[in-house]
Amino acid sequence: MKNLFLKTLCLCLVASMWACGGEKKTEEKKKYAEPSAVDRMVRDMDKEKTYTIVLHDMQMDEAKNLYQHKYKVTKNLQDSASAKKSEITDWVKVDEKFFAQNLNNMGLELASKDEDGKIHKTPAPPGFNGYVGNEKYGNWKQDNNGNSFWEFYGKYMFMSSMINMMTTPVYRTTYYDYGAYRNNPATMNRPYYGNSGQYGTNGTHTRSTNPSFYERKQQQSQMSSFRQKVESNPARYTRSSTSSGNSNGTGSSRLSNTGTSGSSSSSQTTRSSSRSSGSSSSSTRSRGGSFGK
Repeated sequence: MKNLFLKTLCLCLVASMWACGGEKKTEEKKKYAEPSAVDRMVRDMDKEKTYTIVLHDMQMDEAKNLYQHKYKVTKNLQDSASAKKSEITDWVKVDEKFFAQNLNNMGLELASKDEDGKIHKTPAPPGFNGYVGNEKYGNWKQDNNGNSFWEFYGKYMFMSSMINMMTTPVYRTTYYDYGAYRNNPATMNRPYYGNSGQYGTNGTHTRSTNPSFYERKQQQSQMSSFRQKVESNPARYTRSSTSSGNSNGTGSSRLSNTGTSGSSSSSQTTRSSSRSSGSSSSSTRSRGGSFGK
């Protein structure tokens, strides 16, 4: 009888330890998010020499738990002989948190790979990582008002249309401001929307390159409602780290400026930055904003 009691006790202890181990593994799994759609694209284009992935469009149906992106993908941008025409993907389903994380980032480059093989995954204006400001591809010129803007050399003029620079020039002040923003530890891992908010979902640049998005009034209404939820509870919409061991889920050891802002609801975040062009003046900027404004 005593032996039976001891055996039963041992079995109970083993079962308890097994259950605890299972719960621990489940908790560990919950810490990690699945790779995002962009992470998977970066993984699939590992052998491409260079590329850019721009968030071109987005739509949602919260009632159906449906969140979708379209991306504009350009490969071999630096090579005029073999550059592939930019392609717009079909609608790609993304998870709710990734969608919330990028509410402000339409029109921005979500990922790119430069000529050195370095992968950039902090949202930025297209072309700012490797092409704009690179004298191999163009130079700074002055307009009639004395403002310095970027112009690609003749054989690289195709870059302007591929990275949506035909309608809005990139001024030197904006590009230098971007450099200061990326070199500032407080902002280096945050999306950059320009020194006057011209980039991103509510930026003038994006409105001119993808006007159809702003014409879908019903979609605007849904997104405005969704944005309010994100802003009222940002922690709920923050993605966890991915299981690859870094915040991007690509497994690459060469990632640069990894991660996006912890929450896409930084619509009223302000900052002051000094421009690396030598100017000592600083300016305060407002980020993001509400749809339809």
